[in-house]
Amino acid sequence: MSMKQVPRSMLVISPDRTVAKAISDAVLSVPNIRLDSEIGTIGSVNGRAVRLLSGRDIVLFQADAADPSELDAIRRLVAERGGKTRFVALADEHMSLAQVRSLTEAGADDVMPLPTQGGDLGKVLSRLGETAPADRKMGHLFAVIQARGGIGATTLAVNLADQLCPPKGRRGGNSKGVALVDLDLQYGTIGSMLDLPEQDALYQLAFDGTIPDAQFLDLSMKTLPQGLSVLAAPSRLGPVDSLSTEQIKALLDLLRERAEYVVADLPHVMVPWMDPVLRQADTILLVSDTTVPAVRHCRRLIDFLAADHPDLPVRVVLNHETRPLFRSAALREASRALERPLDIWLPHDSRAARAAADRGMPLSRVAGRSALTRSIRRLARSLAAEFPPSATSHLPM
Repeated sequence: MSMKQVPRSMLVISPDRTVAKAISDAVLSVPNIRLDSEIGTIGSVNGRAVRLLSGRDIVLFQADAADPSELDAIRRLVAERGGKTRFVALADEHMSLAQVRSLTEAGADDVMPLPTQGGDLGKVLSRLGETAPADRKMGHLFAVIQARGGIGATTLAVNLADQLCPPKGRRGGNSKGVALVDLDLQYGTIGSMLDLPEQDALYQLAFDGTIPDAQFLDLSMKTLPQGLSVLAAPSRLGPVDSLSTEQIKALLDLLRERAEYVVADLPHVMVPWMDPVLRQADTILLVSDTTVPAVRHCRRLIDFLAADHPDLPVRVVLNHETRPLFRSAALREASRALERPLDIWLPHDSRAARAAADRGMPLSRVAGRSALTRSIRRLARSLAAEFPPSATSHLPM
C-alpha cells in the first residue's frame, strides 16, 4: 500500500461552526482524509492537547495572531505534538503579513486562507492529505514467536516491552513510548498477565473488516503506570486467520508511528496476515530450549520463514536454561544446525514468573533483582543499543 492510499487523520480547531462545516463538507470530496472537529479556540483545547493530537497527521486551527496568549497556546501544542503531526493555521483576509509571520514563528508549519469556495478548499485539503511529513520516524518492531508451547514466549514479550520503557525519572516530555500487542488471537494471555480488563477490540476489528485508525488505538489500548501501552488479544475465541494482511499492516504502521518500540507476541501457527509483521520486524526472537525436538522445530520454522523472507533477522532465545560455562558438543551441534549463535539465555525462575503473573505485573515490579529479570533487562539494553531511539513524540494511548 502506498503512502497516498493510507487514510490521513485531520483535526479542525475553530470557534466558528461555519468554518468547521465548510471544511467538513470539502473533505467529503477528498478520498484519503478522516476529519474530526473541535469547536473552540486554540487556547481552550490546550489542557486536552495530548488526547486531541493523538495520531493526528494534520491539525487545521484558527487563531488570533494578535493575541499573545493564542501564540503561546500554539507553541505549547506544537511542543506536545507527535513527530508526524503537521500544523496548518487558518488566516482570514484581514490578517497582515506580520501576523502570518507570528503564526509561523509560533510553530505553524503552513498558513492557508479560511475556506471560501468548497472546490478550491477541496484541492488544498487533497494536497495536504497526500503529503507525508518529511521528518516522520517509525519505531522499531520486535516480534516474539515460540518454538513450542509453554516455552515462555509471552513472558518474554511482556517483560521485554516493560524493560524497553524508559525509567520514570528519565521520561522526557518528548520521549516516545513502548507498545505491546498480543497477536495470538485465540490463546493470547498478555491481558491476563497484566491484569487488564477483558476487551474484544481485535475481535471486533476482524468482524467488521475495517482498517484500524488512530481512534481505534485510542479506544483499544491500555496504558500501564510505567508507560507501557498494551493491545490485548480478544477475550472471545475466533478464527486465527480472521484478520487481513491489510489490517495488520495498518495496525503496525500506526503503532510504529506512535511508539519508539513495538513488541508483538505472535501465534504458534503460521497465518497469511503475519507477512507484514515479518516484513517490518527489526528482529524476530524465536524462543526455544536446547532439547532435540525444540531445536529441530526451530530449524523448520527458520526455513519456513526464510522461504519468503531470506534476510529475516531471526535470533534464538533459550528460555528456562542457564548459560553454561563451557559449551557441550550438543550445544555446538545445535548452533551449527540453527546457523546462529546461542548467545541469549534466560534462566529458569518459575517462582518469580508465577508471582508476577498472579499479581498482574511485570517482573520488574515483583522480582526486580531476580536472575530472569536481569537477563531480560540485558536483552532489552542490547536491542536498544542496536536499534536506538529515532524520534521524539508521545504515545498518548
